[in-house]
Formats: sequence, structure tokens, C-alpha cells
Amino acid sequence: MKNLHKIQRVEICHNETTIHCPFCGVKTFDPEPIEEAKVGVCEHLLFMAHDEGFEFRSARFDKNQNLIGVLNDDIERGEKGFDGLTDQVDIPDSLKFACYQQAPSFFGAYFGYAPVQLL
Repeated sequence: MKNLHKIQRVEICHNETTIHCPFCGVKTFDPEPIEEAKVGVCEHLLFMAHDEGFEFRSARFDKNQNLIGVLNDDIERGEKGFDGLTDQVDIPDSLKFACYQQAPSFFGAYFGYAPVQLL
């Protein structure tokens, strides 16, 4: 049976796309270097990462991946790097945008989101 909690993945073929939270619409990433652009973190954001490391990790992401108290430099990224690591999220209805630059770099950026769970 398919794991219903595994993060869903959407691949974007270039890294020049503005990224918004799919749940509340907050702009998370803007490729344009405009100082006035409001790029932020919302309660749905699990992580912002790229091929060189994390820019943001939420407490929910850290708990889910057993990374509480682990510094970015100490994270084992494995064979598939941060792309593969962030594919392992197991939070219900979570969604990941994987954005890649075109050849020759293929540099990736990764944005993960999940709805806020009500208790």
C-alpha cells in the first residue's frame, strides 16, 4: 500500500520561479533581487533548502526527521543530497516544490509545506 503521508513532490524545471505557500499564499521565494519584495516564512513552511544546505528548518520538520538540536553542518545528507533528504518527510498532506536550474548546473532548491494540524 502506498504511504499516504509521504511528501508529495512537484518538480519545476528552472530555479527562476516565484514560490508561494500553497496553503496561505505567502511568498516564500522570489528570484528577483528586489529589496521591497516581501519574502517570508508562514506557519505551513517546513523547510527551505538547496543543494548546499538548509536556509530554514521548522520545528515540525526537525521533529519528523529526528533533527532536533542538530546543526545544519552536522546533517547527513546521504547519496541523494538535500533533495533526497527532504523527500523523506512523512507529514500528512505535505508538499514539496523541487526547482532546478537548467544545464549545466542543475542546481536545485527545495521548499516544503504542510497544513497546520489542529489538535
